[in-house]
Amino acid sequence: MIFFAIFVTPWFYFTQETHKKAILARRARQLHVKPSAAAAAPSITTLLTMTIVRPLHMLVTEPIVTFLSLYVGFNFSVLFSFFAAFPYVFSTVYNFSVIESGLVFLAIGIGCVLAIPTCLLCEKYLYRPQVTLSFSLGKKGIVSPEYRLYPAMMGSFAIPIGLFWFAWTSRPSISWGSPVCAAIPFAWGNLCIFISATNYLIDTYGSGTGASAMAANGFMRYTLGAVFPLFTLQMYGGLGVGGASSLLGGIGILLMPVPWVLFKWGKQVRGRSGYDTLKD
Repeated sequence: MIFFAIFVTPWFYFTQETHKKAILARRARQLHVKPSAAAAAPSITTLLTMTIVRPLHMLVTEPIVTFLSLYVGFNFSVLFSFFAAFPYVFSTVYNFSVIESGLVFLAIGIGCVLAIPTCLLCEKYLYRPQVTLSFSLGKKGIVSPEYRLYPAMMGSFAIPIGLFWFAWTSRPSISWGSPVCAAIPFAWGNLCIFISATNYLIDTYGSGTGASAMAANGFMRYTLGAVFPLFTLQMYGGLGVGGASSLLGGIGILLMPVPWVLFKWGKQVRGRSGYDTLKD
């Protein structure tokens, strides 16, 4: 994480602030005037509401937040369970050493790297044309957030494919290269779904409430991510590599419709939201 932060941090100096309240607060400081109510620093009560109360409420009452958080949370929990499953599988099936088992995680990195250009291409060829069309129709560039879901819809196929591939090729009669490669589509689909869900939640709920939606997503993601590794070894020991990974793949299939359903009926769901959502 430290090395990743070292790589990422310098790029922040080339970005510009886009949040309205932050811009107003900065302008007030430059003009030496009292910031307006919209630009004033939030109170402790407001911060607690935005970071704890509202996210938990949205997680229970907002179907968009609930199902996207559950889907992303499951994907991350499987990823976290691999921290225990990979050493177990590759040491017991292929007699890998600790170092060799650790190198297997490079496949996760490759899948994550491939997800970045996938999302960028979806942005350029599937989302941006909708923005251009919106301007031509006089809608000021307002686009339905459902167009953010293309990477998630593609990635939804990769999750069960990777898990079933890993499940039924992790055996001594098949080269270790096959289960290693199976981690690539899983990681690719995982990050595609996460990036897509993040953009969708922010576009749907806006910057303020969207932050609470992302907090709800993070709560679910890291709660499940913390729980799954606690029983991963017992699950793989009891069900076997094929059975345990197939069980996870089956859950992946059950959750696969989430982005597709939201793409089809997301506008109607947004219309019934108890929060201020994008009205397009």
